[in-house]
Amino acid sequence: MFELRDLPNYETLAEFAQRYGNQDIDGLQTWLILASATSEMLSAFERNLARDGLSQTQFFVLLLLKRNPGGLSVGTLADGVAVTSQTMTRVLDRMEAAGMCTKLANPGDRRAWIIQLASVGEELLSTALPSHYEWVTRLMSRFDAKERESLQKLMMKLNGPSALSPEPGAG
Repeated sequence: MFELRDLPNYETLAEFAQRYGNQDIDGLQTWLILASATSEMLSAFERNLARDGLSQTQFFVLLLLKRNPGGLSVGTLADGVAVTSQTMTRVLDRMEAAGMCTKLANPGDRRAWIIQLASVGEELLSTALPSHYEWVTRLMSRFDAKERESLQKLMMKLNGPSALSPEPGAG
């Protein structure tokens, strides 16, 4: 989560750039605005999900299970939600206790589980998705079609495999 709410003005960025060797003040300012907006958006997303008693991880697990009615392994769910298998196991234990999913023995590997969506999880999605879609519609209504297309293209540039990785040896 990006925690800086009091963003520095351009003059402060320029002063720091001179003092600490930043060659791209405009880039830093753009990054600060993007990081702040993203953080605010994700916080609002989590607050919206919390109204239905869901965390972001639980919401995405339910969506993955809905898209895969035959079930998914713990590892596949962990990869799909970008958490460790250990974290996913803890999340799934809580979700199973709440009736959102079921664990079935994996016929191909007796040490593993197949996770499937349960009726309570299905009901939660039926409640959460309409309010989520409504929230996204309100958020994205600030952009016209051309702006959305531009935003998508710009964000895809950031989603490239090495775009967000620090340079080797960078601290």
